[in-house]
Amino acid sequence: MDDFSGDWGISVMVVCAVFTVYVLVLLLVTSGRDPGIIPRNYHPPELESYESNAELGIDQLPRFPRTKDVVVNGVIVKVKYCDTCMLYRPPRCSHCSICDNCVERFDHHCPWVGQCIGLRNYRFFFMFIFSASLLCLYVHGFCWVYVRKIIDSEKTTFIKAMGKTPASIALIIYTFLALWFVGGLSIFHLYLIGTNQSTYENFRYRYNGHANPYNRGIVHNFLEVFCRGIPPSKNNFRAKVQKKSKMPLPHDLGSSFVSTSSANARRGPNKAAWDEGIGRDNSMGPEISTVESMENRL
Repeated sequence: MDDFSGDWGISVMVVCAVFTVYVLVLLLVTSGRDPGIIPRNYHPPELESYESNAELGIDQLPRFPRTKDVVVNGVIVKVKYCDTCMLYRPPRCSHCSICDNCVERFDHHCPWVGQCIGLRNYRFFFMFIFSASLLCLYVHGFCWVYVRKIIDSEKTTFIKAMGKTPASIALIIYTFLALWFVGGLSIFHLYLIGTNQSTYENFRYRYNGHANPYNRGIVHNFLEVFCRGIPPSKNNFRAKVQKKSKMPLPHDLGSSFVSTSSANARRGPNKAAWDEGIGRDNSMGPEISTVESMENRL
């Protein structure tokens, strides 16, 4: 600090300390905030109206629908029924196998923060990794400046300067390695935000030239993440937990909620149905894999 002229040394240390506290606060907010957990149902939802040609079970009763069609920006999206939470997952929602909860706009489960990243904490997660990248750049750059000042002031070599400030060399190596991780992650999430994708959607499937029903353009996509109000939590974490009811048996679950005829009527001639569960365009023909194989890929 004494090698910097005037009050520069103190300023560098103060900025670094404040920036570090800011990054830690973002980490705590990301980790401690409800990511968008959807409360579980204590009873299965009521069977909605079904057609006369609906598939019947062994007991001649209509099977409980396995999927449901919803319209997102003019595109029909198939959403799946969650056996654990006993609800139809909203679009972009997924059940985290680690947290055992359905999370709205599920991005991924981050082991580094010990929390799912979803609708209510994705903004803070991105701010955390982006700020951590800037902090690494800041420390890395000023450590090099400090080493260079030693070389110039003492007319010595880089090897000898390393011996005079081993802490700076250690920080240079550490921040360089950390920057590859958090910096690369920040760039990847900038791409995801610009295209309005989640990490889960990007790794699970790709749109393969088909229109992304959630993509509203780069500007609107960024405004959606950083400027849209965060919805309140749907959970009362201090409420008493009720006794869980018996879940429906697997043979009571059917394969579809909307028949082909009714889906085509709502879809129109030029609208393709996007399967939220398996990430495919249903206009390409029937899916070969069964419901069980789709779940194995989750």
